[in-house]
Amino acid sequence: MTHWLYRLWLALILAAALAGCTTYGDRMAPVEAAVEDGDPRRAVELLDADSGGPGDRVVDLLNRGALLRMAGEFEASNRALEEAYDAIAEVDPLSVSESVGSLMVGETAFAYAGEPHERVLLHLLMAFNYLDLGDPDAARVEALRVDLRLQRLAAEQGRSVYRQDPFARYLSGLIFERLGEPDQALVAYRQAYQAYREQGGRLGVAVPRSLQRDLLRLADELGLDEERAEWQQAFGLDAWPDPAEHREQAHVVLIAGVGLAPRKGEQGFAVQDRQGRIHSVALPYYEPRRRPLGGVQFSAGEASVPAEPVHDVDAVARILLEEQQGVLAARALGRLLVQKEMIDQAREASPVAGLAMNVFTLVADRADTRTWGMLPAQYYMARISLPPGEHRLELVYQGRSGHPLTRVDLGALELEAGAYHFVFDRWVSARAGSVTHRGEP
Repeated sequence: MTHWLYRLWLALILAAALAGCTTYGDRMAPVEAAVEDGDPRRAVELLDADSGGPGDRVVDLLNRGALLRMAGEFEASNRALEEAYDAIAEVDPLSVSESVGSLMVGETAFAYAGEPHERVLLHLLMAFNYLDLGDPDAARVEALRVDLRLQRLAAEQGRSVYRQDPFARYLSGLIFERLGEPDQALVAYRQAYQAYREQGGRLGVAVPRSLQRDLLRLADELGLDEERAEWQQAFGLDAWPDPAEHREQAHVVLIAGVGLAPRKGEQGFAVQDRQGRIHSVALPYYEPRRRPLGGVQFSAGEASVPAEPVHDVDAVARILLEEQQGVLAARALGRLLVQKEMIDQAREASPVAGLAMNVFTLVADRADTRTWGMLPAQYYMARISLPPGEHRLELVYQGRSGHPLTRVDLGALELEAGAYHFVFDRWVSARAGSVTHRGEP
Protein backbone atom coordinates (compact mmCIF):
# COMPACT_ATOMS: atom_id res chain seq x y z
CA MET A 1 0.00 0.00 0.00
CA THR A 2 1.46 3.39 -0.95
CA HIS A 3 2.32 5.93 1.73
CA TRP A 4 -0.49 8.37 0.83
CA LEU A 5 -3.11 5.62 0.76
CA TYR A 6 -1.88 4.34 4.09
CA ARG A 7 -2.31 7.81 5.61
CA LEU A 8 -5.78 8.14 4.05
CA TRP A 9 -7.04 4.88 5.53
CA LEU A 10 -5.42 5.74 8.86
CA ALA A 11 -7.38 9.00 8.90
CA LEU A 12 -10.60 7.14 8.06
CA ILE A 13 -10.03 4.63 10.82
CA LEU A 14 -9.23 7.35 13.35
CA ALA A 15 -12.44 9.18 12.40
CA ALA A 16 -14.49 6.00 12.62
CA ALA A 17 -12.94 5.10 15.96
CA LEU A 18 -13.74 8.49 17.44
CA ALA A 19 -17.27 8.63 16.03
CA GLY A 20 -18.10 4.96 16.40
CA CYS A 21 -18.09 4.56 20.16
CA THR A 22 -21.88 4.62 20.27
CA THR A 23 -24.28 2.84 17.95
CA TYR A 24 -27.37 4.23 16.30
CA GLY A 25 -29.41 2.11 18.69
CA ASP A 26 -27.72 3.87 21.62
CA ARG A 27 -28.61 7.26 20.14
CA MET A 28 -32.24 6.24 19.63
CA ALA A 29 -32.72 4.87 23.17
CA PRO A 30 -34.06 8.13 24.70
CA VAL A 31 -36.25 8.68 21.63
CA GLU A 32 -37.76 5.24 22.05
CA ALA A 33 -38.25 5.84 25.78
CA ALA A 34 -40.23 9.02 25.04
CA VAL A 35 -42.47 7.09 22.62
CA GLU A 36 -43.08 4.38 25.20
CA ASP A 37 -44.09 7.12 27.62
CA GLY A 38 -46.68 8.31 25.10
CA ASP A 39 -44.89 11.54 24.13
CA PRO A 40 -44.04 11.45 20.39
CA ARG A 41 -43.56 15.26 20.26
CA ARG A 42 -40.81 14.97 22.87
CA ALA A 43 -39.34 12.09 20.87
CA VAL A 44 -39.08 14.37 17.80
CA GLU A 45 -37.25 16.99 19.86
CA LEU A 46 -34.78 14.39 21.17
CA LEU A 47 -34.15 13.06 17.66
CA ASP A 48 -33.55 16.56 16.29
CA ALA A 49 -31.25 17.48 19.17
CA ASP A 50 -28.97 14.50 18.52
CA SER A 51 -29.17 14.03 14.76
CA GLY A 52 -26.52 11.95 13.03
CA GLY A 53 -24.13 12.89 10.25
CA PRO A 54 -24.82 12.87 6.50
CA GLY A 55 -24.72 9.07 6.41
CA ASP A 56 -27.64 8.91 8.84
CA ARG A 57 -29.80 11.42 6.99
CA VAL A 58 -32.19 8.87 5.47
CA VAL A 59 -32.81 6.91 8.67
CA ASP A 60 -33.21 10.10 10.72
CA LEU A 61 -35.78 11.43 8.25
CA LEU A 62 -37.67 8.12 8.24
CA ASN A 63 -37.84 8.05 12.02
CA ARG A 64 -38.77 11.74 12.12
CA GLY A 65 -41.60 11.16 9.65
CA ALA A 66 -43.01 8.29 11.71
CA LEU A 67 -42.80 10.29 14.95
CA LEU A 68 -44.50 13.33 13.44
CA ARG A 69 -47.29 11.09 12.23
CA MET A 70 -47.73 9.74 15.77
CA ALA A 71 -47.93 13.36 16.94
CA GLY A 72 -50.72 14.07 14.42
CA GLU A 73 -48.58 16.43 12.30
CA PHE A 74 -49.44 14.81 8.97
CA GLU A 75 -48.14 17.50 6.61
CA ALA A 76 -44.82 17.76 8.45
CA SER A 77 -44.61 13.97 8.49
CA ASN A 78 -45.03 13.83 4.72
CA ARG A 79 -42.39 16.51 4.21
CA ALA A 80 -39.90 14.43 6.19
CA LEU A 81 -40.84 11.24 4.34
CA GLU A 82 -40.61 12.96 0.95
CA GLU A 83 -37.16 14.24 1.92
CA ALA A 84 -36.22 10.67 2.85
CA TYR A 85 -37.44 9.46 -0.54
CA ASP A 86 -35.28 12.05 -2.34
CA ALA A 87 -32.28 11.27 -0.12
CA ILE A 88 -32.59 7.54 -0.88
CA ALA A 89 -32.42 8.33 -4.60
CA GLU A 90 -29.23 10.33 -3.99
CA VAL A 91 -27.59 7.60 -1.89
CA ASP A 92 -28.35 4.65 -4.18
CA PRO A 93 -25.69 5.44 -6.82
CA LEU A 94 -23.06 5.72 -4.08
CA SER A 95 -23.43 2.16 -2.86
CA VAL A 96 -20.72 0.71 -5.10
CA SER A 97 -18.09 3.35 -4.32
CA GLU A 98 -18.95 3.28 -0.63
CA SER A 99 -18.39 -0.47 -0.48
CA VAL A 100 -14.66 0.28 -0.66
CA GLY A 101 -14.95 2.32 2.50
CA SER A 102 -16.87 -0.44 4.24
CA LEU A 103 -13.95 -2.78 3.63
CA MET A 104 -11.76 -0.40 5.60
CA VAL A 105 -13.80 1.00 8.48
CA GLY A 106 -16.95 -1.11 8.75
CA GLU A 107 -20.55 -1.09 7.60
CA THR A 108 -21.21 2.36 9.06
CA ALA A 109 -19.10 3.77 6.20
CA PHE A 110 -22.22 3.35 4.06
CA ALA A 111 -24.79 6.11 3.91
CA TYR A 112 -27.99 4.43 5.03
CA ALA A 113 -30.38 3.91 2.11
CA GLY A 114 -33.25 2.04 3.79
CA GLU A 115 -34.06 -1.65 3.79
CA PRO A 116 -36.35 -2.94 0.99
CA HIS A 117 -39.43 -3.14 3.21
CA GLU A 118 -38.75 0.32 4.64
CA ARG A 119 -38.76 1.85 1.16
CA VAL A 120 -42.23 0.38 0.59
CA LEU A 121 -43.60 1.38 3.98
CA LEU A 122 -42.42 4.95 3.38
CA HIS A 123 -45.15 5.29 0.73
CA LEU A 124 -47.74 3.58 2.92
CA LEU A 125 -47.18 6.05 5.74
CA MET A 126 -47.49 8.91 3.27
CA ALA A 127 -50.76 7.40 2.01
CA PHE A 128 -52.01 7.16 5.62
CA ASN A 129 -51.16 10.85 6.10
CA TYR A 130 -53.01 11.87 2.95
CA LEU A 131 -56.09 9.89 3.96
CA ASP A 132 -55.99 11.60 7.36
CA LEU A 133 -55.76 14.93 5.55
CA GLY A 134 -58.82 14.08 3.43
CA ASP A 135 -56.86 13.81 0.18
CA PRO A 136 -57.52 10.33 -1.26
CA ASP A 137 -56.25 11.37 -4.70
CA ALA A 138 -52.81 12.05 -3.24
CA ALA A 139 -53.05 8.71 -1.41
CA ARG A 140 -53.72 7.11 -4.80
CA VAL A 141 -50.46 8.59 -6.10
CA GLU A 142 -48.66 6.85 -3.24
CA ALA A 143 -50.39 3.59 -4.18
CA LEU A 144 -49.00 3.99 -7.71
CA ARG A 145 -45.54 4.72 -6.30
CA VAL A 146 -45.86 1.54 -4.23
CA ASP A 147 -46.55 -0.38 -7.44
CA LEU A 148 -43.41 1.02 -9.09
CA ARG A 149 -41.33 0.24 -6.00
CA LEU A 150 -42.65 -3.32 -5.82
CA GLN A 151 -41.98 -3.90 -9.53
CA ARG A 152 -38.38 -2.85 -8.94
CA LEU A 153 -38.20 -4.93 -5.77
CA ALA A 154 -39.33 -8.06 -7.61
CA ALA A 155 -36.54 -7.53 -10.14
CA GLU A 156 -33.85 -6.77 -7.54
CA GLN A 157 -34.58 -9.23 -4.77
CA GLY A 158 -34.11 -12.40 -6.80
CA ARG A 159 -34.65 -15.35 -4.47
CA SER A 160 -35.47 -13.26 -1.40
CA VAL A 161 -38.61 -14.15 0.53
CA TYR A 162 -39.57 -10.46 0.46
CA ARG A 163 -40.21 -9.87 -3.25
CA GLN A 164 -43.68 -8.40 -2.80
CA ASP A 165 -45.55 -6.69 0.01
CA PRO A 166 -49.07 -8.11 0.41
CA PHE A 167 -50.16 -5.45 2.90
CA ALA A 168 -49.10 -2.65 0.55
CA ARG A 169 -51.09 -4.27 -2.25
CA TYR A 170 -54.13 -4.70 -0.01
CA LEU A 171 -54.07 -1.08 1.11
CA SER A 172 -53.71 0.06 -2.50
CA GLY A 173 -56.86 -1.87 -3.37
CA LEU A 174 -58.76 -0.18 -0.54
CA ILE A 175 -57.67 3.24 -1.79
CA PHE A 176 -58.88 2.38 -5.29
CA GLU A 177 -62.23 1.26 -3.86
CA ARG A 178 -62.45 4.49 -1.87
CA LEU A 179 -62.12 6.36 -5.18
CA GLY A 180 -64.69 4.21 -6.99
CA GLU A 181 -62.25 2.20 -9.13
CA PRO A 182 -63.34 -1.45 -8.67
CA ASP A 183 -61.27 -2.74 -11.63
CA GLN A 184 -58.05 -1.29 -10.22
CA ALA A 185 -59.01 -2.50 -6.75
CA LEU A 186 -59.50 -6.05 -7.96
CA VAL A 187 -56.06 -6.06 -9.61
CA ALA A 188 -54.48 -4.94 -6.33
CA TYR A 189 -56.47 -7.49 -4.31
CA ARG A 190 -55.35 -10.28 -6.64
CA GLN A 191 -51.73 -9.21 -6.18
CA ALA A 192 -52.19 -9.05 -2.42
CA TYR A 193 -53.73 -12.52 -2.33
CA GLN A 194 -50.92 -14.00 -4.43
CA ALA A 195 -48.27 -12.40 -2.21
CA TYR A 196 -49.95 -13.53 1.02
CA ARG A 197 -50.26 -17.07 -0.33
CA GLU A 198 -46.63 -17.27 -1.51
CA GLN A 199 -44.92 -15.44 1.33
CA GLY A 200 -47.35 -15.33 4.25
CA GLY A 201 -45.97 -18.41 5.99
CA ARG A 202 -42.47 -16.97 6.17
CA LEU A 203 -43.62 -13.42 6.79
CA GLY A 204 -45.85 -14.35 9.71
CA VAL A 205 -49.33 -13.65 8.31
CA ALA A 206 -52.03 -15.67 6.58
CA VAL A 207 -54.42 -14.47 3.87
CA PRO A 208 -56.86 -12.18 5.73
CA ARG A 209 -60.47 -13.31 5.63
CA SER A 210 -61.50 -9.75 4.79
CA LEU A 211 -59.36 -9.93 1.63
CA GLN A 212 -61.03 -13.20 0.65
CA ARG A 213 -64.45 -11.59 0.99
CA ASP A 214 -63.31 -8.55 -1.01
CA LEU A 215 -62.13 -10.78 -3.86
CA LEU A 216 -65.43 -12.69 -3.94
CA ARG A 217 -67.52 -9.50 -3.76
CA LEU A 218 -65.67 -7.70 -6.55
CA ALA A 219 -65.60 -10.76 -8.80
CA ASP A 220 -69.37 -10.97 -8.25
CA GLU A 221 -69.83 -7.24 -8.96
CA LEU A 222 -67.73 -7.35 -12.16
CA GLY A 223 -69.43 -10.49 -13.48
CA LEU A 224 -66.34 -12.73 -13.22
CA ASP A 225 -68.32 -15.84 -12.36
CA GLU A 226 -65.60 -18.37 -13.16
CA GLU A 227 -63.01 -16.53 -11.08
CA ARG A 228 -65.48 -16.14 -8.22
CA ALA A 229 -66.23 -19.87 -8.28
CA GLU A 230 -62.51 -20.70 -8.11
CA TRP A 231 -62.00 -18.43 -5.13
CA GLN A 232 -65.13 -19.70 -3.42
CA GLN A 233 -63.75 -23.21 -3.61
CA ALA A 234 -60.26 -22.14 -2.51
CA PHE A 235 -61.50 -20.10 0.45
CA GLY A 236 -64.31 -22.39 1.58
CA LEU A 237 -66.68 -19.43 1.98
CA ASP A 238 -70.38 -19.81 1.27
CA ALA A 239 -71.29 -16.15 1.90
CA TRP A 240 -69.79 -12.77 1.08
CA PRO A 241 -71.15 -9.22 0.90
CA ASP A 242 -73.76 -8.67 -1.77
CA PRO A 243 -72.46 -5.99 -4.18
CA ALA A 244 -75.77 -4.08 -4.21
CA GLU A 245 -76.01 -4.03 -0.42
CA HIS A 246 -72.33 -3.10 -0.21
CA ARG A 247 -72.96 0.05 -2.26
CA GLU A 248 -75.79 1.08 0.09
CA GLN A 249 -73.68 0.74 3.23
CA ALA A 250 -70.88 2.82 4.76
CA HIS A 251 -67.51 1.17 5.33
CA VAL A 252 -65.06 1.74 8.17
CA VAL A 253 -61.52 0.44 7.76
CA LEU A 254 -59.37 0.25 10.88
CA ILE A 255 -55.59 0.03 10.51
CA ALA A 256 -53.77 -0.34 13.81
CA GLY A 257 -50.00 -0.29 14.15
CA VAL A 258 -48.83 -1.99 17.34
CA GLY A 259 -45.51 -2.09 19.18
CA LEU A 260 -42.19 -0.90 17.83
CA ALA A 261 -40.11 -2.39 15.03
CA PRO A 262 -37.18 -4.53 16.22
CA ARG A 263 -34.10 -2.77 17.58
CA LYS A 264 -30.72 -3.64 16.08
CA GLY A 265 -27.76 -4.53 18.25
CA GLU A 266 -24.27 -5.70 17.44
CA GLN A 267 -22.36 -8.85 18.26
CA GLY A 268 -18.60 -8.39 18.42
CA PHE A 269 -16.01 -11.13 18.21
CA ALA A 270 -12.26 -10.74 18.84
CA VAL A 271 -9.70 -13.22 17.52
CA GLN A 272 -5.89 -13.31 17.76
CA ASP A 273 -3.78 -14.60 14.89
CA ARG A 274 -0.42 -16.38 15.07
CA GLN A 275 1.48 -13.12 14.77
CA GLY A 276 -0.22 -11.69 17.86
CA ARG A 277 -2.52 -9.36 15.94
CA ILE A 278 -6.00 -9.01 17.43
CA HIS A 279 -8.88 -8.60 15.01
CA SER A 280 -12.51 -7.77 15.62
CA VAL A 281 -15.63 -8.71 13.70
CA ALA A 282 -18.96 -7.00 14.40
CA LEU A 283 -22.24 -8.22 12.94
CA PRO A 284 -25.75 -6.83 13.50
CA TYR A 285 -28.66 -8.74 14.96
CA TYR A 286 -32.19 -7.88 16.00
CA GLU A 287 -32.81 -7.84 19.72
CA PRO A 288 -35.89 -9.76 20.86
CA ARG A 289 -38.88 -7.69 21.90
CA ARG A 290 -41.72 -8.77 24.12
CA ARG A 291 -45.12 -9.04 22.42
CA PRO A 292 -47.73 -8.47 25.11
CA LEU A 293 -50.59 -8.09 22.65
CA GLY A 294 -52.96 -11.01 22.14
CA GLY A 295 -55.49 -9.37 19.82
CA VAL A 296 -57.43 -6.28 18.77
CA GLN A 297 -61.24 -6.02 18.83
CA PHE A 298 -63.06 -3.37 16.78
CA SER A 299 -66.68 -2.48 17.55
CA ALA A 300 -69.43 -0.23 16.22
CA GLY A 301 -72.48 -0.55 18.45
CA GLU A 302 -73.62 -4.16 18.33
CA ALA A 303 -71.28 -5.02 15.46
CA SER A 304 -67.90 -6.29 16.63
CA VAL A 305 -65.07 -7.95 14.70
CA PRO A 306 -61.54 -9.04 15.59
CA ALA A 307 -58.82 -7.18 13.70
CA GLU A 308 -56.60 -9.48 11.64
CA PRO A 309 -52.81 -9.29 11.45
CA VAL A 310 -52.01 -8.09 7.92
CA HIS A 311 -48.31 -7.25 8.13
CA ASP A 312 -45.47 -8.31 10.45
CA VAL A 313 -42.70 -5.70 10.14
CA ASP A 314 -40.68 -7.51 12.80
CA ALA A 315 -40.69 -10.81 10.87
CA VAL A 316 -39.83 -9.15 7.54
CA ALA A 317 -36.90 -7.23 9.06
CA ARG A 318 -35.46 -10.37 10.67
CA ILE A 319 -35.77 -12.42 7.48
CA LEU A 320 -34.07 -9.73 5.39
CA LEU A 321 -31.17 -9.48 7.86
CA GLU A 322 -30.84 -13.25 7.89
CA GLU A 323 -30.59 -13.20 4.09
CA GLN A 324 -27.87 -10.54 4.27
CA GLN A 325 -25.67 -12.31 6.82
CA GLY A 326 -23.58 -14.10 4.19
CA VAL A 327 -22.69 -10.83 2.45
CA LEU A 328 -22.02 -9.08 5.78
CA ALA A 329 -19.74 -11.92 6.90
CA ALA A 330 -17.84 -11.84 3.60
CA ARG A 331 -17.27 -8.11 3.92
CA ALA A 332 -16.12 -8.61 7.52
CA LEU A 333 -13.55 -11.16 6.29
CA GLY A 334 -12.37 -8.64 3.69
CA ARG A 335 -11.89 -6.08 6.46
CA LEU A 336 -9.77 -8.55 8.43
CA LEU A 337 -7.41 -8.91 5.48
CA VAL A 338 -7.14 -5.15 5.04
CA GLN A 339 -6.63 -4.63 8.78
CA LYS A 340 -3.85 -7.23 8.78
CA GLU A 341 -1.95 -5.35 6.07
CA MET A 342 -2.41 -2.01 7.79
CA ILE A 343 -1.21 -3.34 11.15
CA ASP A 344 1.83 -4.92 9.49
CA GLN A 345 2.74 -1.67 7.75
CA ALA A 346 2.36 0.27 10.98
CA ARG A 347 4.57 -2.25 12.80
CA GLU A 348 7.27 -1.68 10.21
CA ALA A 349 7.33 1.96 11.31
CA SER A 350 7.45 1.06 15.02
CA PRO A 351 5.97 -1.45 17.49
CA VAL A 352 4.04 1.40 19.14
CA ALA A 353 2.49 2.42 15.81
CA GLY A 354 1.57 -1.21 15.14
CA LEU A 355 -0.13 -1.49 18.54
CA ALA A 356 -1.96 1.79 18.02
CA MET A 357 -3.17 0.67 14.59
CA ASN A 358 -4.34 -2.62 16.08
CA VAL A 359 -6.33 -0.80 18.76
CA PHE A 360 -7.89 1.58 16.24
CA THR A 361 -8.98 -1.25 13.95
CA LEU A 362 -10.60 -2.96 16.91
CA VAL A 363 -12.76 0.03 17.84
CA ALA A 364 -13.41 1.15 14.26
CA ASP A 365 -15.12 -2.02 13.10
CA ARG A 366 -18.73 -1.57 14.15
CA ALA A 367 -21.90 -3.25 12.98
CA ASP A 368 -24.53 -1.11 11.30
CA THR A 369 -27.38 -0.83 13.80
CA ARG A 370 -29.32 1.83 11.91
CA THR A 371 -32.96 0.95 11.32
CA TRP A 372 -36.39 2.55 11.02
CA GLY A 373 -37.23 1.71 14.59
CA MET A 374 -40.28 3.97 14.91
CA LEU A 375 -42.32 1.72 12.63
CA PRO A 376 -44.84 -0.61 14.28
CA ALA A 377 -43.85 -4.21 14.86
CA GLN A 378 -47.16 -5.33 13.34
CA TYR A 379 -50.18 -3.96 11.52
CA TYR A 380 -53.73 -5.14 12.19
CA MET A 381 -56.76 -4.43 10.03
CA ALA A 382 -60.51 -4.69 10.60
CA ARG A 383 -63.45 -3.75 8.37
CA ILE A 384 -67.04 -3.09 9.34
CA SER A 385 -69.87 -2.23 6.93
CA LEU A 386 -72.70 -0.27 8.52
CA PRO A 387 -75.98 1.35 7.52
CA PRO A 388 -75.70 5.11 6.93
CA GLY A 389 -76.03 7.26 10.01
CA GLU A 390 -74.17 7.96 13.25
CA HIS A 391 -72.18 5.15 14.82
CA ARG A 392 -69.98 5.07 17.91
CA LEU A 393 -66.73 3.16 17.49
CA GLU A 394 -64.60 1.44 20.08
CA LEU A 395 -61.27 -0.34 19.96
CA VAL A 396 -59.89 -2.75 22.57
CA TYR A 397 -56.30 -3.97 22.71
CA GLN A 398 -56.21 -7.33 24.46
CA GLY A 399 -53.45 -9.12 26.35
CA ARG A 400 -52.32 -12.68 25.76
CA SER A 401 -55.07 -14.05 28.00
CA GLY A 402 -57.75 -11.93 26.30
CA HIS A 403 -57.99 -9.31 29.08
CA PRO A 404 -58.21 -5.66 27.96
CA LEU A 405 -54.94 -3.72 28.04
CA THR A 406 -56.19 -0.50 26.46
CA ARG A 407 -59.74 0.55 25.65
CA VAL A 408 -60.10 3.33 23.07
CA ASP A 409 -63.32 5.28 22.58
CA LEU A 410 -63.07 6.43 18.96
CA GLY A 411 -66.13 8.63 19.26
CA ALA A 412 -69.15 8.93 17.00
CA LEU A 413 -68.91 9.10 13.21
CA GLU A 414 -71.60 10.23 10.79
CA LEU A 415 -71.35 7.83 7.85
CA GLU A 416 -72.84 8.12 4.38
CA ALA A 417 -73.84 5.33 1.99
CA GLY A 418 -70.96 4.16 -0.18
CA ALA A 419 -68.35 6.11 1.82
CA TYR A 420 -65.08 4.58 2.99
CA HIS A 421 -63.80 5.93 6.29
CA PHE A 422 -60.27 5.10 7.45
CA VAL A 423 -59.41 5.03 11.13
CA PHE A 424 -55.73 4.78 12.06
CA ASP A 425 -54.58 3.88 15.53
CA ARG A 426 -51.06 3.54 16.93
CA TRP A 427 -50.50 1.49 20.08
CA VAL A 428 -46.99 1.10 21.53
CA SER A 429 -47.61 -0.13 25.07
CA ALA A 430 -50.30 -0.23 27.74
CA ARG A 431 -48.41 2.55 29.54
CA ALA A 432 -48.44 4.85 26.51
CA GLY A 433 -51.97 4.02 25.44
CA SER A 434 -52.80 4.74 21.80
CA VAL A 435 -52.92 7.61 19.34
CA THR A 436 -55.96 7.70 17.02
CA HIS A 437 -56.33 9.49 13.68
CA ARG A 438 -59.62 9.51 11.79
CA GLY A 439 -59.31 10.25 8.11
CA GLU A 440 -61.91 12.26 6.25
CA PRO A 441 -64.45 10.13 4.33
